[in-house]
Formats: sequence, C-alpha cells, structure tokens
Amino acid sequence: MVLDTLDTSTLVIADALGRLTGELRGFGLTIEESADFRVFEAAALASEDRYLMEDFSARFFDLHAGNAFWIGVKDAAGGIASLQAAKMDELRDRPLAAFWQQQQRRIFVDPAGGDTRLGEFHAAEAFELRGRIVYHGNLWLRRDLRGRGLAEKLTQMGFLVALLKWQPDWLYGLMAEANALKGFGLRVGYRRFAPRGTHWIVPPAHIRPDDWLVWSSRADLVTLARGLSAQSTE
Repeated sequence: MVLDTLDTSTLVIADALGRLTGELRGFGLTIEESADFRVFEAAALASEDRYLMEDFSARFFDLHAGNAFWIGVKDAAGGIASLQAAKMDELRDRPLAAFWQQQQRRIFVDPAGGDTRLGEFHAAEAFELRGRIVYHGNLWLRRDLRGRGLAEKLTQMGFLVALLKWQPDWLYGLMAEANALKGFGLRVGYRRFAPRGTHWIVPPAHIRPDDWLVWSSRADLVTLARGLSAQSTE
C-alpha cells in the first residue's frame, strides 16, 4: 500500500483531525477556519504579540480559499487564543530557493530599503524541493495557554487541514534555531531539518537570520495522521 495516496488516507486524516478537535475542545476552546485574510490580519494585529507575517498579508499576496487558509481558536469567553495560517504555491517550474529569491526580495528587501541584503546560499535542500508546496506559519498561542502541549496539537491540525485540502508534495516552515534544537519541529510533525533556511547577508530588523528549514513530505504527513488516528482508538 502506498502511504501517500489520498484515496487510502482521507478517512484516516479526518479521524486524526477529529481527535485533535476533541482534545482542544476539552480545554474549552473552539476552532474556526477561514480564508478571509482581512479578518486574519485584524485578529493578528489585535493579539498581545501583534504577530503578522508578511507571507500572510494581503499587502503582498492574493490570498483566497484556493491557495490559503487560517485557523483561529477562541476561548470560552470568545477571546482569540491562537492563530495560524498556511498557503500553497505551485512550484513545478522552479525550486523553493528560486521562489524565495523572488518572494523574499519583494516582501522584505524592497520595502525595507537601506542595507537589507538577501543572499543566495539557502539550505541546499531548498534547491531540490519542487511541486505543490505549502508554507505553514504565523503560529501564535496566547501566553496563558502555553506549556500545555497545545502548540503541538494546533500545529498538527494545521498540517492535516493542508494535507486534506491540497495533498501537497511538501509542507515546510522556517523555525528559529532555538526552537528547532529543543525538538519542537519533531514534536509537531516535521521530519526533515536543515540548519540554514534562508540566507540573509543583512536581515531586516525584525527577521532572525538563524532560521532552520523544516519540512515534511506528503507521506510524512500521512504517517503523522495514521499515528494520531491510531492513538484515538487505544
């Protein structure tokens, strides 16, 4: 049996998502999915960290239901407790690194001006990744809810929603080195790691130059779903 064929895994993914949803509801949380990124931007800028990544801003990208979604989590009082987003790009004619050379310059270098400089020596694996590629990011969890394992469950939910929607060849993120070394990427479901993500010669003031490229294949994500689904029947 081939692990990454959707026809054998749809119910498994749905079951895993149901398990995660049930666990989050056990914390008194409700989950909503949307493709309206005007609402997402307003929610992100109203959060305690005011955390909005340029990758999910309508100023730079046309984000719609066909290529992006976001997940919001509310507490029992209706307050925003968590946000995350994902977007899909068709990169069949070029690798991820070439896409970065265009995208990162457009959203970080040109608007910033000054001495900001993007290099070319990105993670070697970024020059190999092609196809239907999903970027997952802008994960934010309210401070009073951290340390309970919720970030892992929420991230896994985002991964599996992306898998069910788009059946991507790859799903990736850019993770601060400290988080990668603590094993957060492995806990949430990333299975491949490269110590250098994007190569910044002079990064923008708000961008850390120590990011890692973290990613998983479609088969990795199906395996994650199978593991979560199996736990739900124990």
